[in-house]
Amino acid sequence: MIKTRVRVLLVGLAGLLLVSTLAVTDQTPASAQTDPFVLIWSGDVSPPTNESRGDDYGTAEVILAQQPDVVCLAGDDQYETGSGAMFNSAVGFHGSWGRFKALIKCPARGNHDVADPGPGAPGWWGYFGDQLSNLPCTNAPTPCRPEEGFFVLDLDVNNDGRLDWFIIALDSNCGRVFGPTGDSATPSCANDSPQINWLRSVFAARHGGANSGRKCSAMIWHHERFGTGFFNDDPATTYAVQVGNHYHNDLLLAGHTHSMARLGAMTWDGRLSSTGAGQRQITAGAAGRSLTANRVDPPREGTRWRQNTQYGVNKLTLTTSTSTAGWEDGTWKSEMLLVGQGPPSPTVADPAQAGCWP
Repeated sequence: MIKTRVRVLLVGLAGLLLVSTLAVTDQTPASAQTDPFVLIWSGDVSPPTNESRGDDYGTAEVILAQQPDVVCLAGDDQYETGSGAMFNSAVGFHGSWGRFKALIKCPARGNHDVADPGPGAPGWWGYFGDQLSNLPCTNAPTPCRPEEGFFVLDLDVNNDGRLDWFIIALDSNCGRVFGPTGDSATPSCANDSPQINWLRSVFAARHGGANSGRKCSAMIWHHERFGTGFFNDDPATTYAVQVGNHYHNDLLLAGHTHSMARLGAMTWDGRLSSTGAGQRQITAGAAGRSLTANRVDPPREGTRWRQNTQYGVNKLTLTTSTSTAGWEDGTWKSEMLLVGQGPPSPTVADPAQAGCWP
């Protein structure tokens, strides 16, 4: 059974336009939070329909049992080229994770998604476009471009009518060209690119200075900035990480490597922070496609935990409250949910939590 409380609100940068995205069935007072807000996410989900499966059905069962409020994707949602036929197949994404499609509010794009004969990742957009095409941020002074993979989701995690946490999806393919059958070029991640300029405007509008605005946020994209498993560091998202560091973004959520890992608080250039202040990268790319070896060995600096032998997803429990200084204070709790021997009961690994970066 899936939750149906009104917990997700979308807001335009130019005004306070609120749009509810889940049906109203909970009549509790606005000041009350009946249970925690749960966001579950992962990347690298469904194998090609003509290949043997990993375990995207197992991870889907884990998600359904958790009854999350929102589900996000870290890209490579449907292999091998994210075609519409495979996305919609009963033995593709729709047959496994499509069972909770209405909860998928922040699907980032991966390199296999944009490899669909395009341009524009038509299979990915055909599947998710109805949920993303009318976002309020498309009408902002500096507009988001969900059809190109960058947009923002604002959350009311306490169910009290206040927008507090926000999740930013970016396209980390960063101008890469994927050959004659894919995108001719994906959105740039250069310092003065539309995607990065839009990112600055999102943070500026929501943080609003040191003593006002919302302080709890996460950015989700496909490629790990700081390589933890099969791939080394990917510098393409350097400017996005710098912007997040400037505005005290809390979490970097990524996939690409078919494994799972968590880093401590990092500096923007990939060192473990000596003060404990910094963005914390969580990797979850073991949603079902396959599992890959750990070629980053020994583990990179900042590694707190990693595993590549079980499929799983990451569960984030989000809270917030109003600070005496006037901005929204909050916390996040992370748990890795690994597919066990008897789904839907998962193995819980690597519990961690922290307050939002002031």
